[in-house]
Amino acid sequence: MATTRCAHCDSLITDPTTSVNHGGAVFCCPNCAEAMEQSGSGSDPHAGSHENDLMCAHCGTPIEDEATMTSIGNDAYCCTNCSRMAA
Repeated sequence: MATTRCAHCDSLITDPTTSVNHGGAVFCCPNCAEAMEQSGSGSDPHAGSHENDLMCAHCGTPIEDEATMTSIGNDAYCCTNCSRMAA
């Protein structure tokens, strides 16, 4: 079986239930997919500057979709794939 890694943060995707296939690229979760798409400001003049957003302790991705978020102690992770990489 081929190893699948996130196109944004390179985390090994061990929990496919949170993964997102977008435009032929596979991401570990919706947060990494969103972060990859937000390279420009688009309609948000403050893109990339949301200082109060939770950030993944493993890959640093802003956690916009808390449905896939996990935590270990005080550390928040964008998904179980990133929390497993940090463990």
